[in-house]
Amino acid sequence: MTDLPALSAAGQPRWRLPRTARAPRARFVLAAFALIGFSIGISQNAAPAVMQDQLRDLGTSVDVLGLAQVSYCLGVVVGAPLILVGLGRMGRRPLLIALSLAFALLSAATFLAPTVEALIAIRFVAGLPHGALLGVASFVAMTVLGRERRGTGVAIIMLGLTCSQVIGVPFSQWLSEQVSWRASYAVVAGVGLVAFAAVWAFAPAVAGNPHASPRKELTAMRSVPLWAAIITITVGFSGLGAVLAYIVPLLEVDNGLEPSAVTWVLMLWGVGTSVGVFWGGRLTDRDHRAASRLGLGLTALALFGIGAFGSSPWATVPLLFLLAVATQIFAQSGQVHLMDVLHGSPSLGSALSHAALNAASALGTGIGALIIAVGLGYQAPAWAALVLTAVALVLVRVGPGYRRAEAAPAL
Repeated sequence: MTDLPALSAAGQPRWRLPRTARAPRARFVLAAFALIGFSIGISQNAAPAVMQDQLRDLGTSVDVLGLAQVSYCLGVVVGAPLILVGLGRMGRRPLLIALSLAFALLSAATFLAPTVEALIAIRFVAGLPHGALLGVASFVAMTVLGRERRGTGVAIIMLGLTCSQVIGVPFSQWLSEQVSWRASYAVVAGVGLVAFAAVWAFAPAVAGNPHASPRKELTAMRSVPLWAAIITITVGFSGLGAVLAYIVPLLEVDNGLEPSAVTWVLMLWGVGTSVGVFWGGRLTDRDHRAASRLGLGLTALALFGIGAFGSSPWATVPLLFLLAVATQIFAQSGQVHLMDVLHGSPSLGSALSHAALNAASALGTGIGALIIAVGLGYQAPAWAALVLTAVALVLVRVGPGYRRAEAAPAL
């Protein structure tokens, strides 16, 4: 990993950039971006971990709290393309700083929510910067490491997300049990502010696209392979939302585990996602299409097992670990494929991949909420997600853009 050349624009007052950003070191840039992923990961993934405390505090039901998670995901889906289509010319450093600060402040608003209705609204707004922030960070990470290691660059940022599941999510679940779910989100806001400080200190002054315009960006989005990739990610990743959103009641109600044991299972889940990110990055650098097929195949296997045997902790826990590994392999490869398809605007491509991942989470969580609301239990969402995963498996084998390396013509 090499240091970047000084990126201070000619004629720009040097006091506007800290020394670490004027002559950036790649390892510090990537560490700052991993911290962004860590803060975003806690904010999003702490929701299932604190669900039981929210039920008591807000006087609501599991399916309604599932809508709060759907609301956050929809915020990501709306915010990612909206921000990057509108701000394509903006320098990557000021955009990163603005988005990371907005994310920290909006996360702070979560623990002030007085009712479940307010929580749903706040979570939608808090999700708006998520996809654009990770999309821009992924583009700058690719600039740091080079195109041939773009899978590794994406994986480093996603490693922050998965580390949040090893450390942050179990801690949030423990803190929620000991204090309250509001204390958990107060910690999220604090971590977000630290991530903002790291971005300000280390993010290099990479220029935006001077030729970008909303019309050009929207024209690029008419590509058939682009929409095939978005649909594949959305249906293929839905299994994560369908299971993870209700993982705590699945473990406590269907499997009879105590909250202390659930904390360790959540930590194991986080380890699985980290393993998936590590191998997903390596496999994606070799062949991202093959990595997508492998990730989806393992996802289907895990979902089938959870649907059939998810009432026994001896089966559920290893199957959850497999699901965590598999979904992250698919997530890395899917994101790189989208960046390749939308090669003229890789920041937008990366942001759209996060929008698609969150659309998948919203789809899976929403389907799960409906299934649970009609009384089918906490294992049943895995069956619905399995059907969607099968559709994605077909697409990564015969869909436009997956059959061959070249992009298909625009619509």
